[in-house]
Amino acid sequence: AAAGRTAPKTGNAQRGRDRDSSAETASPRGGTGEEGASSARQGQQRQAQPGPPTAAAVMPLPMVPPPPPPQVIMNPYEVSLVPEQQGHYPVSLAEAGTMITFDSIQKLSLVIIGACLLCYCAVSPRTLPVVQYNLRFNENMRIAALATIGPILTFLSVFDAATNDVNEAIGTFYASFTVGYVGAFALEVLVTTALRLAVFALWEPAIFDLTPEVPTVVLPWVLREHKYRPKRITLFAADFATSCVAAPIVEEWMKLKIVQLCVRLPRNFQRCTKKNGNSKKGKKRKKNKLRLEPIPRKPGEQDVTNINPYVTQMLVASLGLKLCDATRRILMYTKRTDADKSFYAFFRGVLPIHELCGTMTALELAKRDVLGVEMPTWRMLLPAVVIHGMANFKGLKPIFKWNSSTPWSELQLSPWNAADDSTLSQIVTKGFAKFMWWVVLGRVLGYCIKNYYLIGRRAVKLTTTYAGKRAAFSAELVAHDQLKKRKKD
Repeated sequence: AAAGRTAPKTGNAQRGRDRDSSAETASPRGGTGEEGASSARQGQQRQAQPGPPTAAAVMPLPMVPPPPPPQVIMNPYEVSLVPEQQGHYPVSLAEAGTMITFDSIQKLSLVIIGACLLCYCAVSPRTLPVVQYNLRFNENMRIAALATIGPILTFLSVFDAATNDVNEAIGTFYASFTVGYVGAFALEVLVTTALRLAVFALWEPAIFDLTPEVPTVVLPWVLREHKYRPKRITLFAADFATSCVAAPIVEEWMKLKIVQLCVRLPRNFQRCTKKNGNSKKGKKRKKNKLRLEPIPRKPGEQDVTNINPYVTQMLVASLGLKLCDATRRILMYTKRTDADKSFYAFFRGVLPIHELCGTMTALELAKRDVLGVEMPTWRMLLPAVVIHGMANFKGLKPIFKWNSSTPWSELQLSPWNAADDSTLSQIVTKGFAKFMWWVVLGRVLGYCIKNYYLIGRRAVKLTTTYAGKRAAFSAELVAHDQLKKRKKD
């Protein structure tokens, strides 16, 4: 037991001697063992205590400049939003109504005030007493308001609040109602004057004998005042060239330009100029070609797969021209002898010629900018121009024709209580022609609905199945069109 108690002491003494010897050997100075031990203990204490690092212990780091802020490149083809709406799209139509800005309210107010002034000036006769004059003024406003029922319902059925900005739609409508209508009217007058002069020079040059007294520019518009009756073939050729060819082209082109100037529609492709190489000597230099190129996307930015903004913007541009022209013609049909004013006003607003033509142009525009189908402007406007020209041939009046004395020829409808002295064969012939015309309009409506969803499905397929495979997608479109033609044959 005594040996066991003395063994730890012996071990401890041996370990103490070892520490003293190690301290002596580790001492930087050649002093005694006690001084080396004390210096070793002080060094251990300094290492145990935390403190600021010395200059020799810290390695200098190279100066790295801070990273530049990420450059945000705004896509100019995105649907622009009002600053208060950045990053937030309304979900419902009611929520979109709460986002209408003061500028949009001001534009709508100017349109309503202008229509009210026209209603006040359209009272007939103007020599009525004040009380009766005001009654007729209220009646004119009620009749003019009937023409807005159809366009409002059409707009609400097409407008998608999740993909459209209501303020941009109002701005497009205002531009079409004011500047677009005036510009289309002036352009149609100039084109009509030139075409009529060309037809008169070709078919009836004797008309130009009046030029010393009447200026050449005014000559096509004052033939009745000078009691000059051109030949029927001359009148038909001039009227067909102006009303069924030139006027539809001008009006449909004006709708497209209004949309392109008022709003930037979302797109997947943009037109770029392809520069040709330097031509060799002796060869003609080729012109640069425009071709469609995919728009580069930012990280996380999705491609366009919804074409509702195209249809909505073209629709409001069409409604602007239509409502301005309908209001003018309705207010010219306010005399006491004019019957069924309310019937004419309501169905003048329901007649969907402008809406269908604008929708067809929107679908062709979406094919080019969303699907990347190469298409010139004339090809884009061709379907709408054909339908609009057929409507004008059936009786719809272009903008430059001012009178509105025969409204039923425009609508291809007549009130049920209207007196008619036609025989049975005449009634059957007229009824069949009107029925076939409405069948054509129904087929055009079906074409618009079908292609609206078809283009949307193809846009989704372009961004998923054929992502980065534009050539394969174009080949599929060509094969689908050829198969469709074979089925028709």
